[in-house]
Amino acid sequence: MAATIKNYNDRLVIININSHTGDKIKLNLPVDFVKKLIKNNALDFFLFEEEIVDTQKMIKSLLDSFNYNLTGEIANLERYNGDLIKIKIQ
Repeated sequence: MAATIKNYNDRLVIININSHTGDKIKLNLPVDFVKKLIKNNALDFFLFEEEIVDTQKMIKSLLDSFNYNLTGEIANLERYNGDLIKIKIQ
């Protein structure tokens, strides 16, 4: 469950991507850096070929999590093709 913390900007956004082709990507990014990526519209790896996932809502949820200083798992997406994306703030 998400919890409120004091030094929020010292936290990391952890993004784990496991693709159906066997690719595994793990990103550990500081919250401040992710805020800048979002501001500069640079999180384009969230854009899928088929818009089954509303990426704008997912990014808005991430921003809302920052605004409320939440930690924990923010998103756990499993696509029909087996791709798995997990986002958490730690």
